[in-house]
Amino acid sequence: MKYKTSSLFFLLLGTFFKGFIYCQGDLFISGNSGPIANAGRDIKTLSKGSIFLDGSRSYVTDGSTIKYHWEFSPGLVLSSDNDFSQEISTSLFGETYLKSVTTFKDVLDVKLAENNPGTKLEVVLKIKDRIGFEDRDTLIVEYFDPTIPKEESLDTMMVSSDSLFFTVTDTDTVVPKNLGQGILIQSYVRDEIPQMDIEIINSIIFNQIQEIGYNTKVYLNKDLNQSTLSEDYNFLCKDDECASQNAMLLNAKHVLVWEFAESEDLLYIRIFDPMNYNDWIAEDILSDPYKVLSESGIYGLDPLVRTSVTKVMSVRNFKNEISVLNRFKMKNKVLVEWGKYPIWAGITYLILDKIFASDSKESLPTQPPGFPHD
Repeated sequence: MKYKTSSLFFLLLGTFFKGFIYCQGDLFISGNSGPIANAGRDIKTLSKGSIFLDGSRSYVTDGSTIKYHWEFSPGLVLSSDNDFSQEISTSLFGETYLKSVTTFKDVLDVKLAENNPGTKLEVVLKIKDRIGFEDRDTLIVEYFDPTIPKEESLDTMMVSSDSLFFTVTDTDTVVPKNLGQGILIQSYVRDEIPQMDIEIINSIIFNQIQEIGYNTKVYLNKDLNQSTLSEDYNFLCKDDECASQNAMLLNAKHVLVWEFAESEDLLYIRIFDPMNYNDWIAEDILSDPYKVLSESGIYGLDPLVRTSVTKVMSVRNFKNEISVLNRFKMKNKVLVEWGKYPIWAGITYLILDKIFASDSKESLPTQPPGFPHD
């Protein structure tokens, strides 16, 4: 009887440990890839502007709620300009600059301190899973001044004058007309999507304009100082005439507008001169934006919007604001991408040559009878 009791005890004990190990195994397996922090792209900004820190592409595999811990370099964020009292926690460098913010928000609107053009400061995003594993990602905030001309350079890339998409006049020096500088981004969207999503799309457009090498000022409503604006400036424009008046008040040279179609699942992006707003310089139409939003969220539109902005900005009207090299990259994107991978280009050439090239081996001449002669 005693033997049976001992056996039963050890059986139960073994079952307990087996279950415990399986539970722990599931816990570690569920998070075996660890958390992934994604702070988003590097950001270029004007001094005293504001930026969106976007950690929405970060994730944890254990299903726990993500806390986004943002750390700022000294001198980047003034505590007096930002109110993060509703977030989980904040910390300071002394009494002036913000050191960190911890929040449940995946997108954080941050107003920046004033710094000299060319200043580059880091922002670090940290996230943890419930076990305690941590991951971090870093982005760079770079201050720039669009009034300072950027030195043109073709690097090591050669652009021939007989390129498929270029003519000699593309590189001619043109004296710019006195029509102001910069692009004003305007959205006619109101209730179709949340205001935060509107600002995210504006930021995507802003970022893409900089990515393609446009070095003149870009205006966003959220960055404008209302105290210095004319009373005639309208933050709620719904047509091109109103947007043109805003641009002229800012002395902006162009207006880039985006809006949803009223009765179709379409998104329009167009650009025009405020002095002639009825004659658009370029336009592009994105299909099924609401479908993309419902399936992938606001960032599902990111690649589509970037491609559209590149398309409308690739016209000749912007040749003075975008370098020859960057315009070549925009218009010859496929060639540039293939140029990055010469091995694949070579393999492709060999395959095509094998398929289409005719047999170059000539048949040997027929030898005369008895050749060679003895």
